[in-house]
Amino acid sequence: MSFREILRGLVEGVDGAVAATLMGMDGISVDQYIKSGGYDVETVGVEYGKVIDEIKKASALLDLGAVEEVMVATASSDLVLRMATQDYYIAFVLVHDSNIGKARYLLRRAAEAASVELA
Repeated sequence: MSFREILRGLVEGVDGAVAATLMGMDGISVDQYIKSGGYDVETVGVEYGKVIDEIKKASALLDLGAVEEVMVATASSDLVLRMATQDYYIAFVLVHDSNIGKARYLLRRAAEAASVELA
């Protein structure tokens, strides 16, 4: 399965989903899928990737284990970031009032599928 198919299945699987991108921790987008035209999911992924890096450092310092998922709720949308591997993550953007439980479940499955493709 291609990365685009994985991301498309994720975005199309949740009402209110806007976009998703598979990003490297180096800030390079592997692929993306945008449901709503004009959303800059790549920039969102890059900027929040920096946040993931800081959270990973804090987690290691506190000996809490590996970071798996981060969720950010903003005034305009919700963003869920999930690690696919140690070096890659998926950034998933949703509008408010989306089914966040379903989104997290499908994101977990998408991250697992992406990790297989990245291996």
